[in-house]
Amino acid sequence: AMASETLPHRLESLAGFTVESVLNDGKESGVVALLGTFPGCATGAVVKLSRPSIPLGDPNGLAGAVTLVERAPYSGMEYGYYHGTVDPKWMKSLSVDVLYPGCLVGETDENKATLLAKHVSRNTAQAPKLVRETFQMYEASHVPYITGIPSSAIGWVYKILNKEKEVERLLFDDPDPAHGFVLNVDPKWTSHAAMDVPKAEWHAKSGKNEMYMLGLCHTKEVRSLRDLRAVHLPMLRNMLAKGTEIASATYGVPPEHLRCFVHYPPQFYHFHAHFTHVLVDFGVATERAHLLEDVIENIERDGTHYGKVGLTMRMGERDGLWKRFQETKKRKATE
Repeated sequence: AMASETLPHRLESLAGFTVESVLNDGKESGVVALLGTFPGCATGAVVKLSRPSIPLGDPNGLAGAVTLVERAPYSGMEYGYYHGTVDPKWMKSLSVDVLYPGCLVGETDENKATLLAKHVSRNTAQAPKLVRETFQMYEASHVPYITGIPSSAIGWVYKILNKEKEVERLLFDDPDPAHGFVLNVDPKWTSHAAMDVPKAEWHAKSGKNEMYMLGLCHTKEVRSLRDLRAVHLPMLRNMLAKGTEIASATYGVPPEHLRCFVHYPPQFYHFHAHFTHVLVDFGVATERAHLLEDVIENIERDGTHYGKVGLTMRMGERDGLWKRFQETKKRKATE
């Protein structure tokens, strides 16, 4: 089948993908990002390549799955150097993400272009910028940025919440429209047991040190940290308690090994929380991650805390949000 008929989720290979530019060489991030086009497609796609974590659920089995080829001549000392090939049943050699807004049915060409530009910006190596966002800056620059994002950008979230997609990754669902949430295995947990493995075996066959779960709230009124108020405390406490319970009951990860946090700015504007093993070291920079326990305590002290407080944010110099802040700054300077 043509790539244009199987994008983005039923590709058998990347054959025919024509690379227009290397957005990121992966030397710092560990993720190679390519911009290009697939055969039969009029618009571009971003392809991300990375190496998954080495699964340690069964270290003896892993050792038996590795075939070795000499990498360097023997030096006569205690070292041996090899290239290793792992049986694909144990570990895949690459994780590949394909981002193709052109597949969205019923979406305008303008919105498809907007979404592609967002993915290109987010995955392009660029100098980071820090912004101390006041609530006034949020209202003047950030809110218009959010409203300019096509609603289809979070269409996948609603499909998960409605159990139309990713039901095989489902760990927990509280359907309460105000306080409920869905907890899923995040695709970033690359050493998780295969989804066709019975759930009773996930504990033994998943790399616990790479644990990564995603909690998505059912309410649509909370886009990000900024929208949280005292009325949302039951939902936040529910997410923290249930996420902690499932990490322990399903995977044997105790509370002292669990990190639960919220990103600001988030990658997508429907409120969600990340649940990871404390050894997971990406996405946790101080200028981006806010621990859920801290968020809850802040709101307990002041129900409108996030409608007042300044928040430091990190973004790239090509990011649309950075451009919004700069434009608002220039406009105010000339007023």
